Amino acid sequence: MRVQGTFLKNLLDYAAFQNMDTSTLKSLTTNPNIDFNDIEKMVNAKDYLNVFQSIIEDTKNNSCGLNIGAYLNLSSLGLVLEISLSTSSIKQGIYILENFLKSQFPIVSLTLVEDLKYYTLRLESSVENKELKRELLNMVLYIVYRELKQMLPNELAPQIKFPFSKKEETSLFFNEEVEYSADHLVILSHDLDKLEINTNKVKEIELLLPKFVSMLNQSKNNSDEFSKYVRDMTLNMCNPEIPNFKQVQKQFTCSERTFQRRLMVEGTSFRRIVNEIKEELSHYLSNEKHLKTKDIAYILGYSESSAYLHALKGWKNELKLKNTEANTGTVTQVPNFPKQYLK
Repeated sequence: MRVQGTFLKNLLDYAAFQNMDTSTLKSLTTNPNIDFNDIEKMVNAKDYLNVFQSIIEDTKNNSCGLNIGAYLNLSSLGLVLEISLSTSSIKQGIYILENFLKSQFPIVSLTLVEDLKYYTLRLESSVENKELKRELLNMVLYIVYRELKQMLPNELAPQIKFPFSKKEETSLFFNEEVEYSADHLVILSHDLDKLEINTNKVKEIELLLPKFVSMLNQSKNNSDEFSKYVRDMTLNMCNPEIPNFKQVQKQFTCSERTFQRRLMVEGTSFRRIVNEIKEELSHYLSNEKHLKTKDIAYILGYSESSAYLHALKGWKNELKLKNTEANTGTVTQVPNFPKQYLK
């Protein structure tokens, strides 16, 4: 059994965020020198599972699969676009997704079951290791949920059922209530036959995805700054909505307090990082002639145009302050925290 090589590359990228030695992980594979960026390359499924298992053991995190799934948000948006180009039907889109898993990631299968009230997507895997199987299914469940949510109308969010350990923590990933079940299930309304893919959401993804990728590529340097890792993780988790503080903080092996302090030492904060991302997206979207102010406000997550315009004014004032500091040679002081907070 073989899987697409880019899936393994994504695992290695995630491991790098967890400060894991990726060269050691690559040594667990049959061919460590393979070009994982080549979408045509297929790798042994055992190699993928060996790396996945090592990440689970190293992170010691009960939400490891969900964390990886959330990290892959940006990567999965491309599949949403691919499906939308092939069909306008939600039901047909699900079949395309099912066939994609069969051909590119066969260690997990997706089956669509119909009854009198609902359509149920059931995820299964033949992996024998129970912990590995659970985290693998958690990861794919999260990705499938996010993809379907992008394709469905806003008022028809899928219902999630799976064997989670902590309901409160799990709900944070999905931004809605989840139910416990022995199986991994995504439940949809029976109106599925009549539903078409949400073209407005797909157009939004099509517009933003190249910019997100460009922003990530621009930040690829050798900097060890913690804020750089936070920014890159935030960008990876965009779907295309920008994740909140708790969703991003959970991806790092430090407490909320330490997370905030490490950013403060570098003279920034999570809010500032998000605002910088929004500001860059705002400049990019402003060049789209067909977008109105209210459209840009909605895409950037503002409930009202006035809130977006207020933020726009704040960004301009902050730029003036930076220019003043640069011209006068003044430097904004940041707190000098004890070293134990920087670990």
